[in-house]
Amino acid sequence: MRLEIHFNLEEPISIPIQYNHIIQAIIYSWIGDEKFKDFIHNKGYKFEERAYKLFTFSKINGRFQLDKNNRKIIFYEDMRITISSAVDEFMEYLLNSVLIENNPMNIGGADVEISKVEVKITPDLFKKTQVYTLSPVTAYSTLENKQTKFYNPFDMEFSQYIRSNLLHKYEAYHGKQPENADFIIKSIGAVKEARVNYKGFHIRAYNCEFEMEGSEELLKMAYDAGIGGKGSQGFGCIEVKKRRWFKICYMMFTEQEKL
Repeated sequence: MRLEIHFNLEEPISIPIQYNHIIQAIIYSWIGDEKFKDFIHNKGYKFEERAYKLFTFSKINGRFQLDKNNRKIIFYEDMRITISSAVDEFMEYLLNSVLIENNPMNIGGADVEISKVEVKITPDLFKKTQVYTLSPVTAYSTLENKQTKFYNPFDMEFSQYIRSNLLHKYEAYHGKQPENADFIIKSIGAVKEARVNYKGFHIRAYNCEFEMEGSEELLKMAYDAGIGGKGSQGFGCIEVKKRRWFKICYMMFTEQEKL
């Protein structure tokens, strides 16, 4: 399940370039049940020694201008953000907060009002599906010297990490392995590196398009919970590319209407 939340700006607002932790804190604040909030924030769904929050969110979208000197982003007119999770209960708390309570969102010291909330249904996930990133994807491992090694989409370890991470998320949530553990991912087209500073920790991640092929179980987990690591910090949110034949059919139907 996922939400696309729109904000109306009466005047431009300026927010830090490194805003992931701000959005994450707002999302946690929207969970109305303190017990569930504590579970998601401090515990999560466990697989062996790892815990997974099973939600992710996109970058803030809208018309903006970078103020590099002050390390700020200035947004104009409106903003929108996508939040996605494999946990329906989590999303229901958010939906209740933004729809019923309609709490304003304070970001960059300014209150912005929610103007529209869209509940997005899961699109058809074919065995071979093309997606693009709404927020960059990170894949990494911790070396013996405690240093973090990040992988790019051209590294063999990148796809191995994505698959292993998905399997762990699935088992953490469902308490069992998927019936079909097939999953392959590869980048297509241009790859753009993003470097994000999350609370002083420097994360290397990548924006690009991917082709994913695998079981319905793992494709759905990838779409709902995101791919790669640090999803709850705003990484790995993806969207399905519209299939070309849908566009062709639509164009044919439109032309027929004109006859």
